[in-house]
Amino acid sequence: MNRQASRSPHEAPGAPRAAPRASAGVYDSPVLRTVARFAAPLTFLVSLVIFWQGHNLPGGGFIAGVMAAAAGAIYLMGFGVERAARFSWWRVAVLGLLVSVCTGAAGLLAGKPFMYHTIFEVPVIGHLPSAVFFDTGVYLIVFGTLMTVFIELAQERH
Repeated sequence: MNRQASRSPHEAPGAPRAAPRASAGVYDSPVLRTVARFAAPLTFLVSLVIFWQGHNLPGGGFIAGVMAAAAGAIYLMGFGVERAARFSWWRVAVLGLLVSVCTGAAGLLAGKPFMYHTIFEVPVIGHLPSAVFFDTGVYLIVFGTLMTVFIELAQERH
């Protein structure tokens, strides 16, 4: 049965129908929107934890970027693509590439090999490996690329 042609048994035959919400997500579900309000920020925070622990435990820039993009996908399903599509996500990926390349080139400027690893001693944080900056670039590349793909696929018309 055609979804638009069907009426609820409680609607009057000539009553006007409410227009669909412009900001409605892929699945116009109040349950999905409610879950997305909590799941998207929580998933993003988990991505930051995975990123930060990646130097001593399993994790790092790639999988943390995938988790951040999963948070973005949850947002897109719950609230729609219109608001997120206003931002050029590919620029995040380009920024990540720039960060990663500059991190690798920093060793060359110091007369060391490309991607030379060093550890900085920061008073409040403690030791800060140069790999953190490279992983930040990887995180941004993965996050920006996947968000671009998700938005392009969501906007595709059949």
